[in-house]
Formats: sequence, structure tokens, C-alpha cells
Amino acid sequence: MHNPPDTPQALHLLYEPAGFICAFRFEEGRARQMNWNEVVDYHPSAPDFAWLHVKTADVKIQQWMAHHSDIPEYITEFLLSSDTHPGLHATPEGVYGTLTDMKMEIGDTGTEKGALHFYLDRTRLLTLRTQPLLSTNLLRQKVLDGGDFDNPMDLFAELLRCLADGFNARLDKLNDKVDDIEFSVLSDRRSEDRAELSGIRRQLAELRRFIAPERRILAQFQRLRPGWVPREALEDLTHALDELNELHSTVEAVYERAKLLQEEIASQMSEQMNRNLMALSVLTALLMPATLVSGIFGMNVAGLPGLHDEASFWIVMSVMGGLGVATVAFLKWMKIF
Repeated sequence: MHNPPDTPQALHLLYEPAGFICAFRFEEGRARQMNWNEVVDYHPSAPDFAWLHVKTADVKIQQWMAHHSDIPEYITEFLLSSDTHPGLHATPEGVYGTLTDMKMEIGDTGTEKGALHFYLDRTRLLTLRTQPLLSTNLLRQKVLDGGDFDNPMDLFAELLRCLADGFNARLDKLNDKVDDIEFSVLSDRRSEDRAELSGIRRQLAELRRFIAPERRILAQFQRLRPGWVPREALEDLTHALDELNELHSTVEAVYERAKLLQEEIASQMSEQMNRNLMALSVLTALLMPATLVSGIFGMNVAGLPGLHDEASFWIVMSVMGGLGVATVAFLKWMKIF
């Protein structure tokens, strides 16, 4: 960040762009918020550093990135691109890449997944996004609340913890839903539980896809160990990786619980269906002899016995009842019910 030349384009940049979200300068670990003019004029030297958070879709931001940010052109092109694939790239001066984040609002796409581009070196953290994201909003609030950060790596590690906090909040809601369904399954199964579990499993699978790239990026960062990053900051990064690993394990555990509950519901439904079929089968077996007798005596043909005997009706009913009792005894003997 340095003073722009005295050109119409540079003077145009002095007016705050719509894509400028926030900026902070950190001196002796304490943060002070900056306006756009201060951002344009600010050129920190270690140990002081700055954080700038902007939108990529703003033309003024794109002009500033291209001509006044002191960031190599190929990195600028990446940061302003629409690439959403998570990854980390290293240069001798710094690192840049893309993080998967959760949107603060779900738009027309119907997905919570968002992309956060970043550039990190010894004197600054630059973050860029197209839609409001949860992690940067949490980080900005922590900075405004007086968070203490000694270097850009500390700030980046806190950004990763904010990512984990957002994932944790979502996971807690899903875990509560699984608890409610588990109680329902163990007491009185609701008909909508199975469909709700399918939705929860889809959300857990999506959350797992969010977390996995962040773990790979952190592990890659640890392997790179840039020389300009203090050892204490790398240890802080290790703690952030541990949190993401623990979060990933929790997601896997909740996913397995949801899967087992769905299988339990399917088993209960199958068992209930088998009981219903058994009841229908027993009822059919009980009525079969009586149906046969009534069918025979219901034939309207000559020579049918008992047509003129008043006791014939009761004799036939007794035979039908006896056959029913015999059928029940036979089913009991066969241990069918």
C-alpha cells in the first residue's frame, strides 16, 4: 500500500469504493480502524501490519488491486477471479489461496457455501469475497472488541478459528435435531423422522465437504513453514488445525448417529409392516374354513342337504365354528402366533 501517483485514475480512488468493507491497522498488537484514504496512503513495516477486507465485484477495488496494492499481477488475477476451489499457494513473499466459508444469507443458489480469497504476507492480510461470509464477520467483531494480534499470522489463525466457530454453530443445530429424533425413535416414532434424517445427513455431508479442504490447507501451511512466519504463530496455526480435526471427527460421529437412526426407523417400519401382514395372514387362515363351508352351502343347486331341515343352519354354524377353533389350535401348535 503506497501513495498513488497524481493521475485522474488515482484521484478517483481517493473516494471510498462501494466494495470497501473494513480495514484495520495493528500497532503493538492493538487495532485501529482505517478509512479508505488511510488505506491508500498506508504502507506498514514489520512488526506493524494491516487487514483489508473488500468485495471483488467493485471496479474501484479492482483498479486499486491492479495498480496500487503492490501485489504481483498473477496473484491479483487469482484474487479477483471467480475461482471457488479451495487451495493454498506459496511465494517467497507470502501465501494466497481460497477458503471455503459459510454465507451469512442463502441466496437464489440455495447453498450455504461461499468462497473467501486471501493474501497473507509479513505486513498485511487481504481478504476478498463476493457475498457476506460468516468468518470475516466474526473476525471483524473480534477485532472491534479489542482482540490482541501480534502479527498477520495470528490474525489469519483467528480467521480459521472463526471458520471453525461457524461450522460448530451449524453442527450444534444439526446435533440438537438428531437428539430430538433419537428421543422420538426411542419413544413414539413420528412419520416425518425418516425424511428429516435424510435432510440432516445431506447437511452433514455438505459440512464435511466444507471442513476437509480447510484441514488440507492448514496441513499444507504447516509443511511449508514460511520463514517470515514467527514460530509462535505456527504453533497457533497448529491449534487451529487441531480444532478443525476435532470438528471433523464430531461431524463424522453425528453423521453415523443419523445413519444408525435412519436404519433403526427403517427397521421399525419393516417390523410394523411384518406384524400387520401376520395379522392379516392369521385372519385369512381363520376365515378360510368358514368361507369354504359357506361357499359350498351357498350353491343354488338341487340335492343340497339340509334345505328343509330347520336345524341345518345351526349345524352348519357349529361346523364353521369348530373349524375355526381347529384352525386356531393348529396355528398355535405350529407356533405361528
